[in-house]
Amino acid sequence: MLTIVSVGLEAYGSVSDADFTRQTAHVVWVFDGDTIVVTLPGKSGNYEANLMAVDAAGWGEDGGSCYALEAAEFLRSLIFDKDIVITWDSADKIDRRGRLLVYAEIDGKDVNADVIRRGNAWVPRKYPADKKAEYIEIERVARESKIGLWETCPERYLKHRPPM
Repeated sequence: MLTIVSVGLEAYGSVSDADFTRQTAHVVWVFDGDTIVVTLPGKSGNYEANLMAVDAAGWGEDGGSCYALEAAEFLRSLIFDKDIVITWDSADKIDRRGRLLVYAEIDGKDVNADVIRRGNAWVPRKYPADKKAEYIEIERVARESKIGLWETCPERYLKHRPPM
């Protein structure tokens, strides 16, 4: 049985005061397989951030939420309550919902790529991103190897994911 817990986090910081330089952030919450909450050095409050060029199933999103729990658990085990290094894309830095768009690294490893490599997410095709081509290739390998959601989720779910 899945239990969803609602947690109250401190007030959110204003994205307008975010410093878009390479920096260390502390992960204070993981919402799902591509959305986290971080604190930034020298800033008050928390900032919601989405992994750039990564889309994972969320709870009850269109097309279903196959593999949402697994994706969230993987990301949580990798970065929750840890310091990560965040960097920014040359184009978009904030999404339409006001979340920071970040590339995340931990121990020198690209978290965004790792999430895709493990079959926990796919690359959204309609948005530009500096690492999009690299991530699409990583996704292709995961798809062809039937890793993660590419093995587990039913075809009716996968048809809602981006075509190769």
